[in-house]
Amino acid sequence: MLGEEQTAELFVINRNMIEAEGIRRLLIESSFTVSGVYSDLKSVPYTNHSRDYRALFIIDEVDNECTQEMCTGIRSRHHGALIVMMSETCESHVVAQAISLGVDGYIQKSASCACFVEMIKLVALGEKQAPSQVIMDLVSVENQMRAPKIEALIDDANMTVREIEILRELVQGDPNKIISRRLNISEATVKAHIKSILRKLHVVNRTQAAIWAVSRGLESDVVRGYN
Repeated sequence: MLGEEQTAELFVINRNMIEAEGIRRLLIESSFTVSGVYSDLKSVPYTNHSRDYRALFIIDEVDNECTQEMCTGIRSRHHGALIVMMSETCESHVVAQAISLGVDGYIQKSASCACFVEMIKLVALGEKQAPSQVIMDLVSVENQMRAPKIEALIDDANMTVREIEILRELVQGDPNKIISRRLNISEATVKAHIKSILRKLHVVNRTQAAIWAVSRGLESDVVRGYN
């Protein structure tokens, strides 16, 4: 299942032994090697895995202090061990903090069995994993941070609404004829606007203007909002 380059021996740590047994059976059915299920870290036998055969711990959610202690304890006893945490909820800041403390993967318990198995497989291969919602939250935060900067760049360039529309068309690579038809203006007007855009952006041709826009995110929805 995990390929020839790297394999892992799994240890399931969960205070709910019924839940832990369900996880164990799912993993075994998916061709993983599962050492056993344990109620706490102290019950796990000491292992000394090679670089190509690593221990992977799947643990139930604990608080931040316990997470740090558990990560330290696991890696002190199991060289090169990987750690996956499971939780009922996956708030972005909690997941980020857990990963900063040494967790390699964070899985929400509501995930499908197929998704769970794939995430375990990727962690075993050395990939960091987090719930898709966390990634979407991070993208949303980044976009919120970028939007004022993009708007500030537009303001600094002192472009008109029409010039911004035409700049977006330049990013798409449209010729003047297409731009004129789409915006319902003459080609001469398009040329005049492009000349003004080049002057305001301090570039010499439409390609450089498009590169300027793309490098600053001006092809995004922030620009489209000016229509």
